[in-house]
Amino acid sequence: MMKDYHICLSIEEMDPDFARMKHALEKIANVTVVGLSGYSLAGFDIFIGKKMSREILATADQLQLIFAYKTGVDDFPLDEIAKRGIHVINSHADSDFIAQYAFGLGISLTSRIPEFDKKFRRGIWYDHENPYWKSIFEMKIGLAGYGHIGQAIHKILYNNRIDTYTINRGKKYAHIKTVPDLTTLCDTCDMLILSLPKIPATDCIIDREMLTHLKNKYLVNVGRGNCIDLRALFDALSNKELAGAAIDTWNQKPAKDEVDFFPFEVPLHTLDNIVLSPHQAMKVSRGHEQYVTDITKKVISYILTGELSDIVDLQKGY
Repeated sequence: MMKDYHICLSIEEMDPDFARMKHALEKIANVTVVGLSGYSLAGFDIFIGKKMSREILATADQLQLIFAYKTGVDDFPLDEIAKRGIHVINSHADSDFIAQYAFGLGISLTSRIPEFDKKFRRGIWYDHENPYWKSIFEMKIGLAGYGHIGQAIHKILYNNRIDTYTINRGKKYAHIKTVPDLTTLCDTCDMLILSLPKIPATDCIIDREMLTHLKNKYLVNVGRGNCIDLRALFDALSNKELAGAAIDTWNQKPAKDEVDFFPFEVPLHTLDNIVLSPHQAMKVSRGHEQYVTDITKKVISYILTGELSDIVDLQKGY
């Protein structure tokens, strides 16, 4: 006989995707919908949401599983969750689309498309000092981060016959060259693409020293904003030590409907050799639907078969 599961679904608002999730889960479990804060987890076996505070976790008395309808899980108190023996499952449904966006950022950066566009809008037809752009197809690309997103980026690069490298961390590697560490990766490649998680080990991993190994090269970030020392990045771009950067993720986010918001204390927006993107890689059309659909399938699979996939390593944080 199937267990009578009680599910807490934490959402900001009930949209059509969450409505379909609720309808599907209610066929096999009891579902209670709550907001993003101010609720209790007492009596719930399964939690579905995008974040959780320590205070809310403290109210849980029988919680077994947490399903995050996104990839990053740094909005959850993973250390306390681990102590309680609770599993966290996330989604990688949009990895291919984030990889596509990363590739697009790389092409836009090396082709100087945003720069040419801004100049042309001011009536500048020709850059006499620096008229040329560079082809990404002639570069060596380094991937710092070789999880779902990194592997999806590699697939695009491989299909375009672009020479690609990553750090050897003992995983299975095919059609990609490996180097022992990040410094060697920076020294070897013409462009570094970051898809790293937000964990203590990645805080400012691209610092002033590491940027010296990217002299006259390019940097793209679709991972987490904590990975880059932004002041060091600004200095390297201003001094033309770094050829260019394309950044999609930041340490700060605006409040809902906030305007005139810049997530940096240095004037990166004044530079021509950087492509600025407001965390758009995961905002692909139907992206939210795919995350919600993926997690719905995983919850149903667990309830019906006991099988789990994409279990987060709580010690590593991803």
